[in-house]
Amino acid sequence: MLNVQGSHTGIIGWNGSGKSRFAAALAESSPSSVLVSFETEDALLEREIREDDTEFLDYIDPGRSVRELIHEVSPPDTDLGELIAQLGLTALTDRGFRLLSTGERRRLMLARALVQSPQLLILDEPFDGLDQAFRVHLRDLLKTLAQKVTLVIVANRLSDLDGLVSHLACVDRGELLLSGPREEVEENPLFKQLMELSDEQIMIPERKTERIEIEGPLVSMKDVTVIHGGREIISSFDWQVEKGQNWKISGPNGCGKSTLVNLVTGDHPQCYSNNVTVMGMCRGNGESVWDIKSHLGIVSPALHQQYRVGSPALAVVLSGLYDSVGIYRKPDPAHLAVAREWLKVVGMGEQEKKLFRSFSYGQQRLLLIARALVKQPPLLILDEPCQGLDPLNRALVLKVIDRIAATGLTQILYITHEPEDHLDCVTDTLNFENGGWVKTKLDSSAAR
Repeated sequence: MLNVQGSHTGIIGWNGSGKSRFAAALAESSPSSVLVSFETEDALLEREIREDDTEFLDYIDPGRSVRELIHEVSPPDTDLGELIAQLGLTALTDRGFRLLSTGERRRLMLARALVQSPQLLILDEPFDGLDQAFRVHLRDLLKTLAQKVTLVIVANRLSDLDGLVSHLACVDRGELLLSGPREEVEENPLFKQLMELSDEQIMIPERKTERIEIEGPLVSMKDVTVIHGGREIISSFDWQVEKGQNWKISGPNGCGKSTLVNLVTGDHPQCYSNNVTVMGMCRGNGESVWDIKSHLGIVSPALHQQYRVGSPALAVVLSGLYDSVGIYRKPDPAHLAVAREWLKVVGMGEQEKKLFRSFSYGQQRLLLIARALVKQPPLLILDEPCQGLDPLNRALVLKVIDRIAATGLTQILYITHEPEDHLDCVTDTLNFENGGWVKTKLDSSAAR
């Protein structure tokens, strides 16, 4: 097991390398340690789902509040005010867990860890799901904590470790491959090999599905307003996705990015009370959610949470052709063939029989990305698709998206917090700034 005494250490490795399991084992073997990870967050979500009392109440049970969830792990009589303020949770203390955004949940998990005053704090991808402003704040907070707490940070991006760790540990197949001072590890030839990406890995399969032809924009919103809990999430918003456009949508946690996406997909009920047209179909005029979703490819944290079935990898990718979670029909041989081709694109062609839940978090996300791409839809909606991916797979996914967009067979709505997620195909940006949405048309020569 890794010896982290006296040093702050970053743990890196391929998706499926076992680095998250390695970090969990380190936490179990280390006294006075606390682990924060997507898995611990999912475990808390599973508990809240099991204890959902909505069917016994006359209102929707939002789950335990932020304050309750922090109190349940804090020592008696602990004053939580300063910690809650440090993590930007003051306005959320009475909000139920299931009503929190991805970034808000990440902050809550950090608060639950810090209130226990650990001697060893193990953070698995602590910056994923957070907006840029809070990432800067969290980095400063971790630098302060490093003066009295030993840090171990599992990261897929080396830049996330800058200024925080002095040592690196590289994990492969659940084993410690190499470790030592960061400079020495980065100069190791094997480490350099792990970080390289070959363009020869990317081959786009031939389209196997029919193409829809529509008149006008793919998406049109006119004077859209969304109100939730008495608060306007989106106000008098106009937006169109014209043919040939690929949009990058960004903004801080809670600004309404996911709401915007759900209006397009039909997963938000207020899409029917607003003027929203998608793929030439106006919401509320008799079309079903599935009429529109058959022409969309979607990847999101919400879909990842919903995908709980015990399907093998091939079935997960194949389900994208049927817009289902799991497979409930005998698949067409041609569909099986194209699903296998997309498994190869994401580097998982030899693992088609392995069950989805047995893959690492990053590998699960790769499978869901292949699921979205398998039908090469006219509109591809990617909500934080690279969350949890290492540099190799992140670069692979972004290159695949760019290649798909370059064919002209699909258009992109790309939602991200990541400044490193540069796509050459992006033509327009939609960014939430100073309380409102700002649209920008990118020059073809502009740096993405």
